[in-house]
Amino acid sequence: MGIYYDRDLSEDVRRSRLGVLGTLVAEHAPSIVALQEAPEDLQRQRVLGPRYQVISAPGGIATVILQPAWKVLDYSGMERWRALVVLIDPRAGGLGLGFWNMHLSILFKDSEERRALARCEPLADLRRFRAHHPARGEIVSGDFNLEPHDSSMTGRDGFHARGDPEWVLSKASRRDMSYRPLYNATLSALQRGGPPYGSRCRGKSTHSAGPWSMPDQALVSAEIVRCGKPKVTFLTHAGSTALCDVHRGFPDRKVGSDHLPLLIEFTA
Repeated sequence: MGIYYDRDLSEDVRRSRLGVLGTLVAEHAPSIVALQEAPEDLQRQRVLGPRYQVISAPGGIATVILQPAWKVLDYSGMERWRALVVLIDPRAGGLGLGFWNMHLSILFKDSEERRALARCEPLADLRRFRAHHPARGEIVSGDFNLEPHDSSMTGRDGFHARGDPEWVLSKASRRDMSYRPLYNATLSALQRGGPPYGSRCRGKSTHSAGPWSMPDQALVSAEIVRCGKPKVTFLTHAGSTALCDVHRGFPDRKVGSDHLPLLIEFTA
């Protein structure tokens, strides 16, 4: 949302971004909402409605759960890499989930340092979770600050996430949960080859290879893919409000975030 760390953000833009969030939630009625750089007082803003439970972690991470759809069993925040895992069970019965909402704080590192950090603490926490909850499905979603084809995203020593659902299904095995393969659902939305784009970043480090145009990403485990390939859509409007600059196709920061929202639809 671009609010948590921006202390100089104008009140008009702050209100606009909260309004966009409220409109999108009312329009699409998501059962889970993953936010990064959310305001600390999000619960008090009352933009989400009484049916939603807001779970927050340090660094502006907030996961919002539709309570009639999901029962929250437990949650834990990882401050050192800005992540929050929430254990939820569907109230109607079915596959329980471990839902990871993350914002890797590696943007202004050089390429190799970004890769090393992405393969360190996040993967250790993921593997610990898998060891304790081997039967749960897994969704890892948020701002990775990495391109989808980066080796830290695709490699077995990284997030082990690819854009081929059949590959994920063929590699899934309970015998090797530490390196569980994930399907990168966002890649299907990137194949159109044109706008709208992801976040625009030139980078502030002398080692940065920007400018980048990167989306947030959603990685899902084989248990979810077996039910059907998730559909990912970039949301370019909140109601009648355009979220993109009409000339360049990039997110309009005066209206919403510098990241376009992703709508991820799963097959029941």
